[in-house]
Amino acid sequence: MPSLFSTSSASAGTENQTRSFSRVNSLKRDWSEPEPAASSLKAAPVEFQWTDSPQDKPKMPSTVTVESAADRRRKAILAAMSPNTSSPSGSTSSKSSLKEPPVQQLPSLPSASSAGPSVLNGSSMSSLGSDLKKRAMPWEEDQSTTKKAMLQRPNSRNSARSNSNKSTKSGGVMDIRQKIVLSTEQQKVLSLVVAEGKNIFFTGSAGTGKSVLLREIIKSLRKKYVTTPDAVAIAASTGIAACNIGGVTLHSFGGVGLAVDKPDVLLQKLRMNKKAAARWQRTKVLIVDEISMVDGDLFDRFCKLGQMIRKNQKPWGGIQVIVTGDFFQLPPVTKNNQQPKFCFEAVTWDETISMSVNLTKVFRQKDQRFVDMLNEMRFGRLTPESIKAFQSLSRQVKYDDGIEPTELFPRREDVDRSNAHRLEALLTDGYTYAASDTGTITDPIQRQKVLSNFLAVEQLSLRVDAQVMLIKNMDETLVNGSMGKVIGFCHKQLYFTDTAGRWLPDGPDGDDMDETIREKLEKTRKLVESKIAGAPNPVVQFKVPGGGMRDVLVEMDQFKVELPNGEVQASRTQLPLILAWAMSIHKSQGQTLDRVKVNLGKVFEKGQAYVALSRATSLEGLEVIGFNASKVMAHQKVAVWSRKLRDLND
Repeated sequence: MPSLFSTSSASAGTENQTRSFSRVNSLKRDWSEPEPAASSLKAAPVEFQWTDSPQDKPKMPSTVTVESAADRRRKAILAAMSPNTSSPSGSTSSKSSLKEPPVQQLPSLPSASSAGPSVLNGSSMSSLGSDLKKRAMPWEEDQSTTKKAMLQRPNSRNSARSNSNKSTKSGGVMDIRQKIVLSTEQQKVLSLVVAEGKNIFFTGSAGTGKSVLLREIIKSLRKKYVTTPDAVAIAASTGIAACNIGGVTLHSFGGVGLAVDKPDVLLQKLRMNKKAAARWQRTKVLIVDEISMVDGDLFDRFCKLGQMIRKNQKPWGGIQVIVTGDFFQLPPVTKNNQQPKFCFEAVTWDETISMSVNLTKVFRQKDQRFVDMLNEMRFGRLTPESIKAFQSLSRQVKYDDGIEPTELFPRREDVDRSNAHRLEALLTDGYTYAASDTGTITDPIQRQKVLSNFLAVEQLSLRVDAQVMLIKNMDETLVNGSMGKVIGFCHKQLYFTDTAGRWLPDGPDGDDMDETIREKLEKTRKLVESKIAGAPNPVVQFKVPGGGMRDVLVEMDQFKVELPNGEVQASRTQLPLILAWAMSIHKSQGQTLDRVKVNLGKVFEKGQAYVALSRATSLEGLEVIGFNASKVMAHQKVAVWSRKLRDLND
């Protein structure tokens, strides 16, 4: 789930990450004291800091000779294409370094899997070959004058795109520090878990920041047990939920298969699985996400198994247990339409969980009326006013930027059919990207079962104008759930952007390029393409907060299922994108979507309607077809039990 909090002050600290924006990666957080944000940035709380030593920073000259933008760009392109020059950082190239080198003198190019991106952002352009050293561009000498002038240059081809990219796109490596502020009730839960070592269950309606709090708990506990990193075990009821938090399924953690036998039989199986038995012994804290889908009998069996294998009569053998989820959402899977047994009905639930907390502050939806309607739906008790309001959402919403609402379906087959139909309707260029899978699980059937839980697909077909969703965090504006459209394909060695971060498919300056430079660039392009095997990377124009658009060259990334000891059970390398005209309600759980379309006529399970509609951030971005109050179902025993939950009000 994308981060729900981003403000200028944080009780939990700041987030530090050094990375290049041309590669999509998950955020790594290191909370420390915040430093003053750069005044030139509009998108607080992001701070840009030089990661090199002070002498590597570009020097601002006391006297500035302003060349024309065209002259500076011409010199920059020639310098970057030359294999025989190495201008010092922060200085302009000499006349000899500006001579056009013959194309055949270009060094051998790196492979597509290892080479860094070539980007011209008005301040830097990486070399086209691995042997070329990075040069500071001429306009880096005076960012206050030249860069400003370049930003004011009109660009007719991209005039419709937002200039919001200026604060979020750069060609250099920077520190990204994202600030997350926990609410008072979230801070109390964090303190109870980390400082006091309590066994806690925390819940809340959709959008109350359960996933954000869970990630903070994981991070804090790992710091607490920094000398024994495998002391903190992270698990979830389903493979999808486990992948979202970087853990494994509860069954995987248990190491006893489906765990349908009696505890004494499970103990014998566990002793035969030395790795799993050792894992149970080393674990100090067990975290379980999406607890609503865990069967109560399984909870009891594992609690007893922990007591037996650890020879400790405390619940779960003395392991600290933190569980979270929303019992009003998807219930445990049952056979033959039997009534589900929720975890709170387990015999060992009350002795295990010392405190159950209900989070009340909603962050996803800002409209209090919408929040109230969702809460009514959550309990399965809609007022006539809310029914009328939901029925009024049966209309088609038009969007100027071309990003359509994601349609949520209860069945995966409907999702695949819808996305395939929309993709085939595009008469544009495209490529298919195959995933690379590895891992310690050798059984092909078991490995495939684990890999099927990844949002990243085995075969991803994309075309220009395909609607996609980012499924990994990139930075503070591009996160898991960000929507966009494919606008082209490009090898990263030939990826150029302007100062606002907008893709230049024809190279720097496009139609305004000097003819000599154009010919040189075209020869270089052919040389690069002849050296690179495989399909070019997709360039995606993402919608970002505030209404702007941002172009990103998306590269391969890794998705993995990892045990507490670091063993990678299954790993998939694939583009962090999925087609996003349609999505399953199951896989949407935990997602935040600005634009949602739901046909409630196909909903069949209690909680599905609530999960689907609560993905939306506003009534304006929600389209509901076939609304029927009878489809708004909630388990009565969940409603009764939930009244006992404790609120930690601000």
